[in-house]
Amino acid sequence: MENYKKQIQSVRIALKELDNASEYKEDKYIVLQDSLISIIQQALTDSTLNQVNKENVFSEASSLLGRYIGYVEDVERYFPQLEALYSKDLITAEQLNFFNTNMNIGRWR
Repeated sequence: MENYKKQIQSVRIALKELDNASEYKEDKYIVLQDSLISIIQQALTDSTLNQVNKENVFSEASSLLGRYIGYVEDVERYFPQLEALYSKDLITAEQLNFFNTNMNIGRWR
């Protein structure tokens, strides 16, 4: 569990550094967003984690990812990946809804 939290924290720090950079680097954001999806997938399939820990990793990583989704392309890139996790019964409908409501797309709703 701690390994996943450290990975998420590392991504959080890197995203903040990008936010403060003088130049926008979309490719670096995408790499970091992809790494959050990877962390989620790894945690959900990790047989050494109990369900509560899996849910905690999902909540933390998906909240961070959701804050950095602000464009149609982001939604098209990441929402289907989370829907696939739902289709495989790795996340619940509530967790998928949690991600959906935490995306930074309020201006579209």
